[in-house]
Amino acid sequence: MPLKNHPLRARVVSEMHMRRIPALKAPAQMVQVIRIIGPEDHGRERAHAAAMPGVTRPEAQLSARHISGTAPGGIDYVWERHSEATTSTVIFPRKRSGDVFAELQDDAAAMGWLTEAPGGVLRAVRVGIVETIGEAEAIAAEVGFSETDLVCCDIGKARIWSDFLLHGDGFGRLLVAANGVLPMDLARLVQKVQELGNYRNMALLGLPMAQEKAAQVAEAEGAVVEIAERMARGEGDRALLDELSLLASKVASLTAATAYRMSATAAYTSIATDRLAQLPCTPVEGAITLEEFTERRLLPAARTCASFVARLEALSVRIERATSLLRTRVEMSVEEQNVALLQSMNRTSARQVRLQKLVEGLSVMAVSYYAVGLLFYLLKGVVPLFGGKAELWAGLAVVPVFLLVWAYMHARVKKIDESPEE
Repeated sequence: MPLKNHPLRARVVSEMHMRRIPALKAPAQMVQVIRIIGPEDHGRERAHAAAMPGVTRPEAQLSARHISGTAPGGIDYVWERHSEATTSTVIFPRKRSGDVFAELQDDAAAMGWLTEAPGGVLRAVRVGIVETIGEAEAIAAEVGFSETDLVCCDIGKARIWSDFLLHGDGFGRLLVAANGVLPMDLARLVQKVQELGNYRNMALLGLPMAQEKAAQVAEAEGAVVEIAERMARGEGDRALLDELSLLASKVASLTAATAYRMSATAAYTSIATDRLAQLPCTPVEGAITLEEFTERRLLPAARTCASFVARLEALSVRIERATSLLRTRVEMSVEEQNVALLQSMNRTSARQVRLQKLVEGLSVMAVSYYAVGLLFYLLKGVVPLFGGKAELWAGLAVVPVFLLVWAYMHARVKKIDESPEE
């Protein structure tokens, strides 16, 4: 019975076997270019990768993130997509160690495919691989590495040379002496060194942004201090609250604009540090090590970006605290106004109650007056039949009528007061 696979099983398994380059056998030249790909270039980039010489397998389908192949002549190709970049690698076998940095006539098609890819180049390196340290030293003298920036160290049995500078053709130079390291082990070593450089450059993308936006952070910090001083002087809370709200929106916009690049810088720095830890470097007299070079250039940039992020977070907290304090003051002011309003309403209600009592008394008198008047008219028609005067009987009825009307009105008011509110 066939297994029922998870939809992502194949992708997960392939992910574990990606990011590798073919075995490197000296002498050889490896050319690697890492590019930043914008959304508008994704279609052309995929088509360009699928057109890699020597690739006719299903790896070139749209879902592939890693494509490799071997063209006639033994030239190896590797293309890989990362989160925001792509890496294109071509490995040229060489017959002579003196040609590990040269561009030969047979390289034209491969170099054309490599250089015509879409996207902006972030790093481009020619890696020259020779067998012995003696051969490498002779080539290093011809390449013209900068003495002040020369990195030279032993990584296991192998030795590397580089100044990590751009040369006349727009490529950097990395010279590797295999010194007996097996081809697959050499491939892994070179790949780690390249990944260290690639992730280092990716991490450094955050530095210009941090330096550029630092002025806006300083301006916002000064604005918070100024608003705090004005709060202490007792200026209008509503105006200050409006200014703080505007400042908070600016800081939030700045945070959103820089969050991805700053978090990416932290991630790339962590990866570069991991790659560096996997490369045990032994110093060579007269040159700096790969570890020293990386720490001297990458770590200060990473700390600058981390400091920028920390300043933004602290600024947001300070604005939030100042806003909270101002809102509390505004709420207290509103509560005081509400208390004054309630007191005024209570006084108005008391006056209304007194007026109501007065109106009730007047109403009793008015109703009694009309009731006695009606009774008088009734008595004028009835009393002559029995004798007596209607005025006398009407006068005697005034007090009872008044009491009766008062009792009736009092009962009605009490009933209204005791009825449940809707």
